[in-house]
Amino acid sequence: MKFPFFIPFLLITSPLWAAPGHDHGSTPGEEAEAGQPGIITLTESARQNLGLTVVEAAIENLGPGMDLPAILSLPPEKQATVTAPFVGRVAELLVRQGDRVKKDQPLLRVSPLAAGSPPQEIRSPIDGLVLRINSVVGSTFQPETELLNLGDPTELMAEGVVYQSPELAKVRQGQAARVRVDVLPGENFPTVIESLSPSREPREPMFLALGRIKNTDGKLLPNYRARMFIEIGEAQPVVAIPRRAMLGSEGGRFVFIETEPGTYERRDVVTGLQSGGLMEIIEGVLPGEKVVTVGNYQLQYARPAGEAAGGGDDHGHSHGH
Repeated sequence: MKFPFFIPFLLITSPLWAAPGHDHGSTPGEEAEAGQPGIITLTESARQNLGLTVVEAAIENLGPGMDLPAILSLPPEKQATVTAPFVGRVAELLVRQGDRVKKDQPLLRVSPLAAGSPPQEIRSPIDGLVLRINSVVGSTFQPETELLNLGDPTELMAEGVVYQSPELAKVRQGQAARVRVDVLPGENFPTVIESLSPSREPREPMFLALGRIKNTDGKLLPNYRARMFIEIGEAQPVVAIPRRAMLGSEGGRFVFIETEPGTYERRDVVTGLQSGGLMEIIEGVLPGEKVVTVGNYQLQYARPAGEAAGGGDDHGHSHGH
């Protein structure tokens, strides 16, 4: 984790607090301003150093659910293996791995080894992606040789991992679910649980909750890591904020509220349901208040204005009078 290196730099080069009534002769814009206890006021440069981002708390429909690690895959009916019905040699590859191809598009040229047979083109059986090329120019093949593997990613399968536990009994066919992928934060992709399948690995105490995702815009790719949230109860309107805004641990959670640009208040909160990337707030944040979602980890190490730094008078300064 890189925060321990970043935080000392911030405290040394851009102090985040100054005690009331003391002129330290600092350069304007390089320090936090003094204020009431529990409030941190940052200069513009300090805010930029932290890269602070805020999101408004909002009323959301949340319900009890299960949050599962998941991965995206191609359904079997969306995959194709390219072979040739004869013995031959690869003469030329016409596509590259990762290319999008159309049905009947030439993929490679081959030379049958049977005497007198003319060169031929092997064409794509589907629209899709070239997932894997298993041959090189000059390589020979048999009728059973897989020359290329193709896949149509317009529909993907989300595979949520459920370990063998009492939670397993809560997963049922037809439940609504949402999928979030790591590479597209903030976006949710709806699905419905089709089935609960045993792990492909024998003797693994885990099962896969399977749901299909439409991907006609091509945003998603097979093997994307994801989270799957399965709704297992009725949703209710609650005050909610992104989970990444939350700091602390169970029984001692808190957030930072931006009360005005550059001014932040540490606020203890009582939390409830977790739903995908959202967290219910029972107490501590009102709808419309802005919570810090990026830079909040570093912000917690800036002491509230007026807090003693240790030693000396109430402001942490030893005057020697």
